[in-house]
Amino acid sequence: MTSYSSKQRSDALKIGFIGAGKVGFSLGKYFSLNNVKLTGYYSRTYRSALKAAEFTETKAYNNLESLIKDSDTIFITTPDDAILSICEKIISFDLREKIICHTSGSLSSNIFSNLNLLGVFGYSIHPMFPFPNKYTTYKNLKDAYFSIEGSREKLDDIKKLIQSLGNKFIVRDENKDSLYHLANVTVSNLVLSLLNLGCTYLQQCGVREEDALEALFPLIESNISNLKSKGFVNALTGPIERGDSGTVKQHIEAIPKEDLQMYKILSKNLLEISKKKNSDRDYKRLQDYLGGI
Repeated sequence: MTSYSSKQRSDALKIGFIGAGKVGFSLGKYFSLNNVKLTGYYSRTYRSALKAAEFTETKAYNNLESLIKDSDTIFITTPDDAILSICEKIISFDLREKIICHTSGSLSSNIFSNLNLLGVFGYSIHPMFPFPNKYTTYKNLKDAYFSIEGSREKLDDIKKLIQSLGNKFIVRDENKDSLYHLANVTVSNLVLSLLNLGCTYLQQCGVREEDALEALFPLIESNISNLKSKGFVNALTGPIERGDSGTVKQHIEAIPKEDLQMYKILSKNLLEISKKKNSDRDYKRLQDYLGGI
């Protein structure tokens, strides 16, 4: 993967959206506020397209072919399962020289392989950012990275589009899309699951559910802040980093059986980070203990 960050002015792409959900709303608003030309929206229901068009001050289309005719770049911002059906719907239209993108992080641009034969330039452009609210997420997109994968012919145009927004991006390998998406899910969705487990353990200590997250949040925030400023190695603290096998044994005795394998895997990873931080420390005892669980 290659990373870029310098801000450049994009060529005057006219962008249309198929799909008026959270991602379509948010990207459309963000693009428009950064002087990117938009045509408008087509969606499964005209009402959804109309709401997105009103929000972005663009046009709502009730005819898919008209949207494509008016646009030179199309963003498909539907759920992943609908992307292929969209491709099948538009294959009979005049798509020559069109740039067609989807915003899925788990699918590659290969989903456009049939369209490529018609002169289309296909891309996966994935915003590496959560979209919890279609009316407010655009306010925070300035901090997001975008990942790009697709046809080489128009790749510079896509890069310029992202750079014109002031965002950073990476160019990813189409053969590793599943691993790429796993990286995103691990640090977002799976981390939420891990935090939820931590709160559950605190509740089992007699802390009320509504107080558990509030009590742990300063620890969470401090950890993330240290990670951002110091990196993984220097942000690491805790019993694994100290080589405190006694405390780890107490955790093993207390943890629910269904969570034991997770604890072991995560602790082994922390042990490898600890070795980088403290190259002169002997972790053999702890390593042998974790290996024997």
